[in-house]
Amino acid sequence: MSTNRHLINDFDIIRPQQLLDKGLPLPFLSGKYVVDEGWCAVITEGGAFKEILDPGTHFLSKYHFFRDVKATAINVKLNTLTVSTTREFTIQKPLPVEINLDVAVEYQVRDPRRIATEITTPLTSLYDRVIQAIRSAVVYATVDEIRTQGEGIAQASLQRLQAMQLTKIIGVEVSNVLVTTIKATDTGSDALAGQQMNEFTRIRDWQLDNAIVQGTRVTPEWLMMNRPELYAQLAAGNMEVMKELIDKGLLDPASFLNQPNSMPNFDPSKLLGAFNNPVMTSGGYGSNIGTNTPMITDQHSAPKDINTRIREDIGYLKGLPGAKVESKSGLDEDGIPDGSFDILLAMPRASGGAITLYINCPKGYPTEPPTVEVEVDNEDASFQSAVLRRWSGQYLVEIARETKQYFG
Repeated sequence: MSTNRHLINDFDIIRPQQLLDKGLPLPFLSGKYVVDEGWCAVITEGGAFKEILDPGTHFLSKYHFFRDVKATAINVKLNTLTVSTTREFTIQKPLPVEINLDVAVEYQVRDPRRIATEITTPLTSLYDRVIQAIRSAVVYATVDEIRTQGEGIAQASLQRLQAMQLTKIIGVEVSNVLVTTIKATDTGSDALAGQQMNEFTRIRDWQLDNAIVQGTRVTPEWLMMNRPELYAQLAAGNMEVMKELIDKGLLDPASFLNQPNSMPNFDPSKLLGAFNNPVMTSGGYGSNIGTNTPMITDQHSAPKDINTRIREDIGYLKGLPGAKVESKSGLDEDGIPDGSFDILLAMPRASGGAITLYINCPKGYPTEPPTVEVEVDNEDASFQSAVLRRWSGQYLVEIARETKQYFG
């Protein structure tokens, strides 16, 4: 594991303090100091903060002649901090995968006085906080981040950095985080990760085989619709004919796949989710192998009406520690139920206070995603949900857990 922390140069945003030569205390005969564009200068007189100079030429006659006047130049331009890591972070779901991650962080100095007088190594301090934010984001990431080039990791890291109030702490504001490179490495010499990989592969293969068999199973209903001549033989109880068909392989599910127009609506490739992870056709866990998080089965499952689904959602939400749940049917402009539902969820924060979610499930829910508004301690809060960004019919409890995890 390695990072480029040793390459960070704090002089990129702060120059060494300079003792100014004031010259004679007469107009136009005193010294002068030039501040470059994109920089400012923090002036101290006799060791105490005096003022901040903007770009341009400044005469020094206004300062006390018998006191030392020192200037510290601060870079106030929009800068980019490059964070490069090798095997520093590990994605845990659905199995451990070490990644090489490079991130570009756009930042700008907002408090030059704090940078010059209170922070010893401002850029290194920012680097350490970026690593901390990325680490907390990667812990809950999935291997989907590799396919989407780290979009979720970048967004979560930016939210965490902005929540740190860096302007007040180190005088720097972070405006954007971009993942420039994300690559997965193999499990290497990690025996536990190798074992988990083997188990995951076995489960994935079993799920895919099971899903294909279910999708190609020959039933009386299928025979009635697609092979009525065989169904007539079955209904007549002609076991000799059926035995001959079985011996010739005509009743083997695999043989039907090879027959033209036998099963035009079945496509085995649709059973594969992200990273070739099979989606079970009934009662399976899909890509959430090894977790207790409920999820919706795919399009082969029998659809549920919205009332049944909302009852399930409310049941899961009430299972959250300290959660209070209220729900009501949505009404149209005539006061008639329009098929939508409004849910209010209140959860306690570990640090004190409360998180409140206002959830609206539209008529097409869960096929259509819900809309969610968040309040933290009775104040509106901005939150970008990764679950909503990749909505595929998950349960509302996943959004609730994600929100509580972010706001604590």
